[in-house]
Amino acid sequence: VSVEFSADNAGIARTLIAHAGLAEQVTVVVGTIGDGGVTVKRLVDEHGFGTGALDFVFLDHDKKAYLPDLETILDAGWLHPGSLAVADNVRIPGAPDYLRYMRESEGKSWRTVEYDTHVEYQSLLKDLVLESEYLG
Repeated sequence: VSVEFSADNAGIARTLIAHAGLAEQVTVVVGTIGDGGVTVKRLVDEHGFGTGALDFVFLDHDKKAYLPDLETILDAGWLHPGSLAVADNVRIPGAPDYLRYMRESEGKSWRTVEYDTHVEYQSLLKDLVLESEYLG
């Protein structure tokens, strides 16, 4: 399941998913985790999200929402030990609260590997991707 804020982006995502032959396996939901519970309720009611349901979360949206959205997912109980959260563009444009949270949680509730990379489509600006395993 992919949650897309923009209906236009959701349409593009659906086209690409269909082109890849995955339309039967991937659902795109228009909404946002931080909308006061509307999308969370839809994910539970319409898509069966429940305790320990998520193996993988990819964060590549509004960088200020990375940590609040992850906290919502944690509060919902959707992760299980071994679930992965991968966050893109942590340095540029940056998600400092998320980065600080993962570093402070290291070895307690998360185990994180930091990957040095570059901003998309160039090789000058350094970026950071975090791959974090939920420990429970």
